[in-house]
Amino acid sequence: MEFKLTSNKFMNVENIELKNKLDELYNICLNESLKGNKVAFYYENLNNDIFSYNQDICFYAASTIKILVCTMILRLADENKIDLNKEILVTMDDLKQDTGIIKYQKEDTYYTINKLIELCIMESDNTAYLKLVDMVGKDKLEEYGKSLGAEHTMEGKDKFGLINCSDMILYWKDVMDYLENGKYSKEYKHYLLYPSVKFVKRDNFIKKYGSWDIAYHEAGYMDLKNPYYLIILTQLNKMDYKKEFMNKVADLLDEINNIIRK
Repeated sequence: MEFKLTSNKFMNVENIELKNKLDELYNICLNESLKGNKVAFYYENLNNDIFSYNQDICFYAASTIKILVCTMILRLADENKIDLNKEILVTMDDLKQDTGIIKYQKEDTYYTINKLIELCIMESDNTAYLKLVDMVGKDKLEEYGKSLGAEHTMEGKDKFGLINCSDMILYWKDVMDYLENGKYSKEYKHYLLYPSVKFVKRDNFIKKYGSWDIAYHEAGYMDLKNPYYLIILTQLNKMDYKKEFMNKVADLLDEINNIIRK
């Protein structure tokens, strides 16, 4: 159970309002840890102010990992190494259940790579994701994650793997960079802003959720004049208060952000 701040200016804070918010944030996370539940969060703004709890603890990534293959493919498209209009055949044998809408197709169907990216993000479509991973190769995706500095990309037997806040922040910094500079940034930003499922209720939250078994996560960044990254990873999916916990952490981090930006 580790609560990290970037500097002593937050450890010995004279601002009582900020100190109280930090204490509240720490205590609600500690309470879950004492109950035997695993939770983590990470906040970082562009001034490199960082607050985190259990940032190096690994969780099953679930669908949060889907941003990695999509960003990788878009970067390859920018370099003219992939044609987003190329059609990929999705057969009936390819269909994966759980999240997504491709599973409802009635026959073998062609989808453009761009459409698979859209469905992968907006509908968190598992079939779309796995087709994209197979297209680039799991080993190449792992190399891409490691090139960003991540330690745990694609670890495990499946094609989702493990994640922690320390790796996830690197993925999202890559996403932000692409959305600022990439050729297909407008479309990608739309996908990330308007998914069919939202755990944390925030406007201007560019994010990707993940949910499988006990894993329950949401990660991304607030697209504001002074943006900040927000990552919340939990193993609370069997708990009826999971969404309440996640939004409480997000609320406190938003309040803390407002205080330190004054």
